[in-house]
Amino acid sequence: MTTVRQIADEYTAALAAREPAAALALRIERPERALADLSPEWLEARYALQGEVLDRLAALPDDAPDAVLRAAMVERLSGDRALFDTGFTMRMVAGLASPMHLILEGVEGLTISDDAGGIAVLERTEAAPAAVREYIRSLERARELGREGRFSGTGVASVRQIGLLADQAEGWADADYFATLDRAPGLSPELTARADAAAAAMAEALRELVRFLREDLTPDAPAEDAMGLEVYPTMVASMLGTPVDLEEVYAFGWSELERLVALSRELAEQLGGTGDDPVRSAARLLDADPRYRLEGIESIVAWLRRRVAESAEVLGAEAFVLPSTIDDVECVVSQASTGVVYYTPAPPDGSVPSRIVWTIPSGVPMAATWQEVTSVHHEGLPGHHLEHAMNRANAGLHPWQRYLCEVHGYAEGWAHYAEALSDELGLIRDPAERLGMVLGQIWRSARIVTDIGLHTKWLLPANSLTTETEWTPELARKFLEDFAMVEPDLARFEVDRYLGIPGQALAFKVGAKLWMEARAAWRESRGADARLADFHREALALGPMGLAPLRAQLLAG
Repeated sequence: MTTVRQIADEYTAALAAREPAAALALRIERPERALADLSPEWLEARYALQGEVLDRLAALPDDAPDAVLRAAMVERLSGDRALFDTGFTMRMVAGLASPMHLILEGVEGLTISDDAGGIAVLERTEAAPAAVREYIRSLERARELGREGRFSGTGVASVRQIGLLADQAEGWADADYFATLDRAPGLSPELTARADAAAAAMAEALRELVRFLREDLTPDAPAEDAMGLEVYPTMVASMLGTPVDLEEVYAFGWSELERLVALSRELAEQLGGTGDDPVRSAARLLDADPRYRLEGIESIVAWLRRRVAESAEVLGAEAFVLPSTIDDVECVVSQASTGVVYYTPAPPDGSVPSRIVWTIPSGVPMAATWQEVTSVHHEGLPGHHLEHAMNRANAGLHPWQRYLCEVHGYAEGWAHYAEALSDELGLIRDPAERLGMVLGQIWRSARIVTDIGLHTKWLLPANSLTTETEWTPELARKFLEDFAMVEPDLARFEVDRYLGIPGQALAFKVGAKLWMEARAAWRESRGADARLADFHREALALGPMGLAPLRAQLLAG
């Protein structure tokens, strides 16, 4: 009899022929393609394949083995197909995450060299122009299907998103981005010539994309950014891996935003903040306080390593059984235009380590820790790195679930849950670090109300923060700047992101809320003696999945 794992094996193998990430998950050393297939033919074939897999899973007996894998696949493939039916998958254009950005991620920060890894980078560079043209054909096909009424939403992205991507692509072309990729010293003449030819071909493909976006696609693009209530709930359910009551979530977001803004002001006044804006006043004091001020790359890296190690010690003692690989992570400082902390997991082959990266503004080797401690917990421990390390160490997980099952609500929800858990376990050490944590929570709460408000056109309820009644992108940016202290350029980027990828912004705080509710339900089902470490062990052992099957599987156990 066919089993769930056999179906998953065959599905992952079919993906591996078109998508290098799936090939890596199966430890295939030489994938058939250097870059993922972005063509409309594959996108439609994958949609059909997912339908076939769902039919095969539905035909299995209810008590078939591997119920967890089955539940994860049913939710994710159903969610992917629902997302495709809105038109979003095929017509995706966004200034933050689009197929173009996936192409760049395949080469960004890597070096072309004479060894196998460097040649793989070169092969991805050579494949990039064809991938751009596949993407253009998919955008054309999405427009065609939209005109035929195939989608519940539009087949063309908004004017705003098309303009953002066109501007980015033009910048990449003008800067000859692919010609600036690192090349190892002494690169052979043959590989140098190939790299030069690939860069020139990519520059032309980028200019072709810019012409298509501006001259061909823009005339058909809607001026309206909002998804509307016909499509937006599907987007949210796909991002979270569960349907939610949007009115309830909107009310929750407002309640949390008002509560946290009041708390931030209270903490700021305790820290010496004064005037009409005590939070900014306190922030200036904390930035100058030597207790929270790091100067020089070495001191920043040392602080990162120390906090990660100290977090591991506390977590292992109180809330987790940590895998032996938990220390396999690099702490890195990089200079960029803005200061953020982010995490990159190691690939399946372990060719490069996982990294926690703190970017600081170029030319300013100084950082203040009080506001970034919560980001380190989000990206490192007990956030993304812990979750990835636990999943990678779980030999029982199928490769599809371990490496390919991506659910924003599961991953970002866990990382935001981890921020609150850090405070619960005493890893937030003083009111200054708590203020930094609260500002991060304000940011995520603002995401809820702005994302829902912008896409549903719901009015703002009566509240203590503003007298405005209608959402606009300008008001959304003002919320981020005024209440979460987000820098103006980043606030503009954030709001463009909300408009371009509807529902994703809810994955953080709503995802964390659903994780916390699952924990409470699990604890009630297990009794008063239930241990936090047992919840974390059982929950993470299930592996990545939508938040609806996660809760169901937890309570079924």
